[in-house]
Amino acid sequence: MESRGSDQVALVERFCDAWSRRDFDGALSVLSSDVVYRPIASFAEVEECRGHDAVRRFFDGFWEAWADDALWRLDTTRVYGGAVIALSRFTGHARTSGAEVTGGVFQVFRFRDGKIAQIEDFTDRAQALAAAGPEA
Repeated sequence: MESRGSDQVALVERFCDAWSRRDFDGALSVLSSDVVYRPIASFAEVEECRGHDAVRRFFDGFWEAWADDALWRLDTTRVYGGAVIALSRFTGHARTSGAEVTGGVFQVFRFRDGKIAQIEDFTDRAQALAAAGPEA
């Protein structure tokens, strides 16, 4: 069990590292081809993304909205039941308005066949914990 959890955390770290470097191919390489990504529910214009093409479009749109100073970094990870919960921190300026944004996102990662199969984002820790399910 420890090995599986360690492998899963390593996948999350690889994904987050590639994402923060805007290396979309690197990020997609650890995702299953039928990955499901659910962005923060308050992003009204963003719907659930299914598959590499939809996730890539989200990546492109997300990073296009932010100036070059935008930074996304992995803060903590925790194996929780069959999932990994990660807290990532973001800071940057919106490209159009110049508004500075700082915040954190709780991400729940689920796995299948050695790849990340699902990512779900939350602004609330309790919601992320509930989505991860009961701790094993």
